[in-house]
Amino acid sequence: MSYVGVVGPGQGATAELVQLAVEVGRLLARQGFVVVTGGLGGVMAGAARGCSETGGTSIGLLPGDDRATANPHLTLTIPTGMGEMRNALLVRSSDAIIAVGSSWGTLSEIALARRTGVPVVLVEADHLLTLEDETDGAPSLVLADGPEQAVEQVCALLRPERSSAPAADPSGSRGRMVDPWVLGADGSRGGWVGALLPISGTGEVRLVSAPDIRTLVDRATQQATLAAVGIDTPIGLPETGPRRADQLARQRLGHKASSVFNTPVRDALSAETYAEARAISVERTGGTSLSAQSYGLRRAILDVDGFVRSGTRLRVVEVHPELSFARMAGEPLPTKKRQVEGAVERLGVLRASGITVPSSVDLEGRDVHDLLDAAAVAWSAARVARGEADRIPDPPERFGDGLDAAIWV
Repeated sequence: MSYVGVVGPGQGATAELVQLAVEVGRLLARQGFVVVTGGLGGVMAGAARGCSETGGTSIGLLPGDDRATANPHLTLTIPTGMGEMRNALLVRSSDAIIAVGSSWGTLSEIALARRTGVPVVLVEADHLLTLEDETDGAPSLVLADGPEQAVEQVCALLRPERSSAPAADPSGSRGRMVDPWVLGADGSRGGWVGALLPISGTGEVRLVSAPDIRTLVDRATQQATLAAVGIDTPIGLPETGPRRADQLARQRLGHKASSVFNTPVRDALSAETYAEARAISVERTGGTSLSAQSYGLRRAILDVDGFVRSGTRLRVVEVHPELSFARMAGEPLPTKKRQVEGAVERLGVLRASGITVPSSVDLEGRDVHDLLDAAAVAWSAARVARGEADRIPDPPERFGDGLDAAIWV
């Protein structure tokens, strides 16, 4: 069960805003969400009223100590005695926020949500999109044109596999896509290249790049609300021995098995020199050394590991592009991705799957394979977001870091 906060003006709310909040409350209750509000009047009372009329559950976090100050539509009232500081409790209690209109209190709740990674959907608050000039890695503010679309966007964010959100309207959100998209990320010279793709898994990708994975996600969320992030880097690092995900991926790829390298043990990645890393690998695995290629990916692996373990609310999954291309084509591709014919073949597979890349992309460019890999990773990320992807292995392994160690395709 998910909790959705509804915030907006109290005493200063117009009759129109209150009615919008009533409809938001009704729609959230129909979807089975628990509605969380500040417990008082205006937008807060409207959302609780709509929820009550539909038989849903609503919670009011009151600023004072007296339950008598609560609006009469709430299922539960919680006197916090914290004044405006209870806004932080509301945000922390919610999986997503819908802001109907704005006030100074609403602004504080949106700011807290942005800082803590809680997605925010705006209704009748277009001007708040200017707050997006400074991002912190949280999901972007999303503009909705009314209660129905607002609740659809919440469903898309919290239940992407069941989402039926309408088509995007970029002009209504200053160039940001309203419907959920996914991000596919692949390591490249100097950092990361990313491919943004609609959750449908088809369409033209939008390209982003950054020196580190957090900045890449930041730049992607400036353009779209992300339902999932796929990354071509191991997630879930072993203490000893190989991962089953790597072994099973090699089995599936047959003659392309060499494209899947053994994930280094965590302690080897902490080594400052390759010689030290090799010694640690031999000790931890009972005799298996570490390839220079694997150690060369140390910075990228630790970059992703730090991001995933930082508490991000985004769904981040591991994807291997050669597995994605093999699933799209029906078999592993025979060509090498770093050769021109390999790039042409992979571009053709993407197009056959309904994915196009910008016409400016140079197929003979030095790093074009990274871009095409990112697009393939995005294709699998979209399958994850829609609930259609397979994971290898299933169930996944878990090591000391507690992360699911599995490759999605």
